[in-house]
Amino acid sequence: MRKFLLAVISFILVLQPNFSSIAAENLSYLAKPVARGPLAGESIYFVMTDRFSNGDDSNDRAGLTGSSSQTGFDPTDKAYYHGGDFKGLTNHLPYIKELGFTSIWITPPVKNQYVQGASAAYHGYWGIDFTTIDPHLGTEEDFKNFVSQAHSLGMKVIVDIVVNHTADVIKYPNESTGYRYLINYPYKTCQGKPFDLNKVAGSKDFPKLCIDKSFAYIPQVDPANKNIKKPAFLNDLTNYHNRGDSTWSGTSVFDGDFVGLDDLFTEKPEVVNGWSELWASWITRFDIDGFRVDTAKHVNPEFWKVFIPKMLATAKSAGKKEFPIFGEVADSDPLTLASFVKDQKFESVLDFGFQSHVSRFVVSGSGLDALVKYFNADDLYTSTTTSAYSLATFLGNHDMGRIGQFIADRSEDPTEALSRAQLANALLFTLRGSPILYYGDEKGFTGTGGDQLARQDFFPTLLPEWQNERRIGSEPIGKSSSFETINPLEKTISALNELVRSETALNSGTQQIRYAREGVFAYSRYAAGQEFLVVANGANDITSVKVPVSTVDSNWKILLGQGTVNSAGTAVEVSLPELGWVVLKAEKKHIPKSTPKITIDPPVNDYSTHFWTLLNANIAGDDFNEVTFSARIPGKKWITIGTADRRTFEPARNYRVYMGDKLFKVGSKIEIVAVAKNAAGKTAISRIIQWKVG
Repeated sequence: MRKFLLAVISFILVLQPNFSSIAAENLSYLAKPVARGPLAGESIYFVMTDRFSNGDDSNDRAGLTGSSSQTGFDPTDKAYYHGGDFKGLTNHLPYIKELGFTSIWITPPVKNQYVQGASAAYHGYWGIDFTTIDPHLGTEEDFKNFVSQAHSLGMKVIVDIVVNHTADVIKYPNESTGYRYLINYPYKTCQGKPFDLNKVAGSKDFPKLCIDKSFAYIPQVDPANKNIKKPAFLNDLTNYHNRGDSTWSGTSVFDGDFVGLDDLFTEKPEVVNGWSELWASWITRFDIDGFRVDTAKHVNPEFWKVFIPKMLATAKSAGKKEFPIFGEVADSDPLTLASFVKDQKFESVLDFGFQSHVSRFVVSGSGLDALVKYFNADDLYTSTTTSAYSLATFLGNHDMGRIGQFIADRSEDPTEALSRAQLANALLFTLRGSPILYYGDEKGFTGTGGDQLARQDFFPTLLPEWQNERRIGSEPIGKSSSFETINPLEKTISALNELVRSETALNSGTQQIRYAREGVFAYSRYAAGQEFLVVANGANDITSVKVPVSTVDSNWKILLGQGTVNSAGTAVEVSLPELGWVVLKAEKKHIPKSTPKITIDPPVNDYSTHFWTLLNANIAGDDFNEVTFSARIPGKKWITIGTADRRTFEPARNYRVYMGDKLFKVGSKIEIVAVAKNAAGKTAISRIIQWKVG
């Protein structure tokens, strides 16, 4: 028995990491600030160009004559072009600037296939000539003037781009559209030999493909449309997957047609190079400042690893220090979203998880546990160049519908609906990330659904249902222009933007959750010695809470919102009206109470996180610290993993990062260390852990 116990103990010891004492060398130099990325600090106004302002009615029909089926124009039908253009948008740039926004994101401006089925391409996502501007929206000169005028007002222009698909031009025999799976219809060379796409995606060894030999379907195009697309590589039918409509699962996510739209073979070098040259030319020709990438989750990872660095290099050569690129990954799982940031070269993604959890709280006051869990997962985004601070946050959009609709559907009382909408914007603009406001939300737009039902006219509309549609904070618009009305929400948004622009901490500083229960959510934002506190009441009751803070024995000033405040040493007592919120500023600077003392835990191979390894450190107290994790092969140079600048909130209070599975080879014996730096610049170094990569 004794021999058996000794054997078990020995086995357990083998499995545990070995700890050495603090290295003789001074590792304080490893401390690095948390990465924030080019999107951090931006405040973005998202506008659907066709629905905003008609500055030139001579381009409404794109120079064509005939019915709406030819011109695509019918302002009495929500599925067709309504007349908005770049001249109109340019005319109202001062309005967007006065709201406090620093960037404008526009829907795709390229020339589209104007009509498909019973709908038109007013939204811009059915591109057919990607080299120029849709004539419905104006000329290239109109677009250049729009960009120039935006720049003169200090605003950036972010263009929505599509690389996953083009308009629906390609057809299959017998009008078939059903998806054909790889197992039954593998890709083949021109000699009819099946090949493994995963082994050649993006490589120079990609085989030549032939229309009649290589695909699940033999693609067909009407002779009149043989050369309809631009650039020319888009007319090569072997540059498409040709598998039928996506089923939204399995391999069809990458190679299925997006509801009939022609899905490009983005694994092919010809497509990678073609798109790279085309979108790089938009940077150099039109002086734009960033990309929002549509349907990013439907494009293979190898594409992004080439395309994004080329866009950034082009922007740098054009004199742009920063060029934000954020992808649309329609998934609320932070692990899925983070994989695009850490593994696929994206600097940022649209934060669908933020939308899901924050909107639930503002609409009903519930979901706090899930909200906390979501923000705890921010560590998944941390690397040497990325973090959750650069995520693009939003509460509704042109696909899912507006936050105003979600609120109005739940809150029939107009006063309550307005309070919830103001609460929603307070959270959107003061929580971490770069806030995106969907045009019209500042005017109380609601709608009755997503897609066409959430793409209302900002200028006078001819649709009776939009004339009579409910609005938060005002009466239905009738036949008036939204530019002629003033809504309480735009005053709130302007005030929030002004405050966030003036205070670095609220702009892009550390976020530390402080309180989350009984319908109340509170968090600190911190930078350069200054702490702010935001307290939000999602309940229909007056409430009073005591919230812990790091800046002790300070008075706190109300900057925005309503409530009463009493400071009490290490906490602030805040009383709020129902659905109330308040932004507070400490009148004292934060001074660390002590030099940090740091401990590091054994790494954890977390198989639920793409085999990323969890690194975890602990520091006593409640000061603001930055903890940098580094690793190395013994005797080699230290490699920075990333820096965490806030503690997780309930149940743990840890500083964490996740080490990618490709940083070191499996079986490598490595050393891991954590270096803490507090607000006074004092550092502390953990023990060095010996670890075998598994």
